[in-house]
Amino acid sequence: MIQPPKKQITTRRILQEELCEDPIKLCEVRLFLERYAVAVRMLRLCRIDEKERNNTPGEVTYYGRVGGTAEYWQNQLIEIRHFIESLPNESCKLLLYYHYVVGMTVERASEELDISRRNAFRLKKRALAFAAARLDDWKYEWARRSREGQSS
Repeated sequence: MIQPPKKQITTRRILQEELCEDPIKLCEVRLFLERYAVAVRMLRLCRIDEKERNNTPGEVTYYGRVGGTAEYWQNQLIEIRHFIESLPNESCKLLLYYHYVVGMTVERASEELDISRRNAFRLKKRALAFAAARLDDWKYEWARRSREGQSS
């Protein structure tokens, strides 16, 4: 008896099944990724403030009042980059990297990826939905690994 061929699972089908459509989760992942630009600015402020503090000892500066230490903001940068790198889909990963880490506009990222502007915006929407579906699990895993690293 001849059996029908098994249905192949394509990347597109996997993506469709793993997309998150919850607007709150989409907003959360967008804010998480936008923290990269904030962390870069805050790290710059911490370094400027530290430089001023070293030049004039004893003088009160804004060091520590900018919302965290340089080490904290550096860890934020690393966390966001690792999250993007953990995504399995290469196209989504590259678009999110170019847009949120490098700071390119979606139009400029579309040129880098050699896709149309329209497809780049579609890919961004799909990439954010894809990332939103994984954010909670990834944060849990990252926190667990961080605790294990500190206890070693």
